[in-house]
Amino acid sequence: MKEIKSLFLALLKKDSSKSNQSLTEEDTKSTSNPLTSISRTFDSEFEDSFFGSISEGNESILVQKIPRRNIQPASVIPLSHSNSMNEALWQAAQQNKAELCRELLQKSFYGDAVADVNFKGNNNDTPLHVAAQEGFLKVCETLLDYGEKADIDAKNSKGRTALHIACMNGHLQLAQLLVRSGAEIDVTDNDGNTPLHLASQNSHNGLIIWLLSKKPSIFIENNLEKTAAEVSGSEETDKIFQKYINKTGSQALSSSSGSRIETQRVSILYMSTADEPQAPERVSPFDFELLQELGKGSFGEVYLVRKTATQILYAMKVLRKDRIMAQNLIKYALTERNVMSYVKHPFIVSLNYAFQTPEKLFLILDYCPGGDLGSMLTKEKRFAEEKARIYLCEVILALEELHKKGIIFRDLKPDNVVIDEEGHALLTDFGLSKEGAHDNYTTKSFCGSLAYLAPEVIRRQGHGKSVDWYLLGVLLYEMLVGIPPYFSVNREELISNIQKGKLRLPSSLSFEAKSLIKQLLHRDPCARLGAKRDSEEIKCHEFFRGIDWNSVLNRELRPAAPNRKVIKQENIDPIKVYGDLSIQEKGNAISGWSFVIKKI
Repeated sequence: MKEIKSLFLALLKKDSSKSNQSLTEEDTKSTSNPLTSISRTFDSEFEDSFFGSISEGNESILVQKIPRRNIQPASVIPLSHSNSMNEALWQAAQQNKAELCRELLQKSFYGDAVADVNFKGNNNDTPLHVAAQEGFLKVCETLLDYGEKADIDAKNSKGRTALHIACMNGHLQLAQLLVRSGAEIDVTDNDGNTPLHLASQNSHNGLIIWLLSKKPSIFIENNLEKTAAEVSGSEETDKIFQKYINKTGSQALSSSSGSRIETQRVSILYMSTADEPQAPERVSPFDFELLQELGKGSFGEVYLVRKTATQILYAMKVLRKDRIMAQNLIKYALTERNVMSYVKHPFIVSLNYAFQTPEKLFLILDYCPGGDLGSMLTKEKRFAEEKARIYLCEVILALEELHKKGIIFRDLKPDNVVIDEEGHALLTDFGLSKEGAHDNYTTKSFCGSLAYLAPEVIRRQGHGKSVDWYLLGVLLYEMLVGIPPYFSVNREELISNIQKGKLRLPSSLSFEAKSLIKQLLHRDPCARLGAKRDSEEIKCHEFFRGIDWNSVLNRELRPAAPNRKVIKQENIDPIKVYGDLSIQEKGNAISGWSFVIKKI
C-alpha cells in the first residue's frame, strides 16, 4: 500500500507540472449563448447535428460512444479498493487532471487496487458528478472510457445525475458527450426536474435547443407540477419552447393518422391555435338544444345536448370561468381541450366543438350513452374476467396512443372510462366537473380519487408513463374485486396502505389475473410491467393469451350491450347554462379556446 501511495504522489506531482498545459475547454464556462450568436436558421436548430459538438472542437474528441446499459450504482466501496485511491480519483477529477484519472483507473498500473470510478464522496457525488460540475470535458470522457462499469446515470444526494449538473451549469459539449454516451435524458431528480428543466431555469438557450433536438419528453412535470417550458428563466427561453412546440405541432398535424413517428410529441398545453385543424363553421349556444343534465360538480356541469342542424347527440361540458380562474385552473381546462381535439382514436372520446361565452367555457364531446365503468360497477359490484379483459384491452390501446404522442393520462379510474352505443370503452376526462348527478354514488367513499394515486405520486417523486400502468392495475383490480386495492375509508390508512400495505388478492381470481395485477401494481415505477417497453410488455402478458390486438383496434371484440339511459327532456334554464349573454367580456376571454372539428 505504501508503494501505491508513493506512486500516486509521484503521479500527482508529474501531473501538476502539466496542468497549465491542459486543454482550454468550453465547458469551464457557461455555453448559454444568446440566440443571436447561433448562426443558423431557427428551423434547423432543432435538428440533431454535430453543430457546436465536441467533434468540431480543438481536441477532436470522439462523442459517439457505446451506451452503457443496466449498470448498478455502487452504494459501498468494495473491500478490494483502497480508500486513498478512490479519494485520489475524486480529487483528480476535481482538479481537472484527466491523465491522472486515466492512470488511477488502469489495471496495468494497479491491478485490482485501481480506483472505483463509481466511488461516492461528499453529497454522494461520484468523480463524474465533480467533473460535470466544473465542466471538465476530458476528465468526463476519461472516466467513461477507462472506468470499469462507469454508472453514467448515478445519482447524488439530490437525485441528480451528471447530465443534470451539466445542464444546470450550461455545459453544452459535456451534455452532448453524456447523452451520446447513453445518459438518460428524461431522468428526474428529487424535485422532479429533468435536465431540460434545469437548463430552462437557467436560460442556457444553446443547450436547450440541442436538448430539444434529441426529442425529450416536454410533458414531464416536476414536483411543483411545472413542465420545463413553464420554469423558463427568460423571454428568449420562452421563445425557444414556443418555436419548438409550433414546429413539432405542425409536423404532427400534417402527418397521417396512422403515423407513429416520434415527432408527434406535441405540447398539448402550448400548441398554437394556428396549428389546429380549422373549419369555416363556428358554433354558439344557439346551435344546441339542451336535453338533460348528466352530471355536475364544483366547477360546472355536463349536459346532454342535440345539435339542431344535424340532430346528433353530444355531451356538453360546461366550466365556470370565475371558479377555474380563481383557482388558477385554466391550464387544466386548456390541456383537456387540446388533448381531445388533437388525439383521434377509436377508444378516446373526441372533442367536436369548443366555444365560450362571457361567463362559461364549453366542450362539445362525443356522447357515450352507456354511462361509465364507475356507475356499472356500482350496479353490478364486479365483472367476470372475460368482460373485464375486453374493457382492459381497449383501455390499453387508448393509453398506448397517448403515450406515443408523449401524453401521460394520469387520471385513469372507472369514472373516466365511458361506454359508447356499441358497448366499447373510451377514455375521457370529465376532470374538474364530473360527479354522478343522477346515480348519486360517491366513488366508494369520501376518500374519492385518493384510491387512484400511484405510490410515486403520493411521495411527490415525479412520475412518467409508468404511472398509467399502475392505474391500469388499479382499474383491473376494481373491475374484478369491486373495490380499489388497499382501500380504506380512513384517509391516512389508505395512503399508508398504497405505500406499504399488503396486496390482498381473492382466491377466486385466475392465476393470470393475479400475476398481471401484481406486476402492474409494483411500487417501483422502474420495475413495473410496462416500464421498459410500455404497452408492448403488457400486451404480451399471459392474461391476454389469444387476443388479436389488430382486432381490438378495429373494434371487433364484442363487449356486453350497454344499458342505455332513457332520455327525458328536462326544463333547463338557458341562462343557468350559458350565463348572461348580454354582458361584456370583462377581459376574461380565453385565447385559442374555440374549436370546430375538421370534416374528413
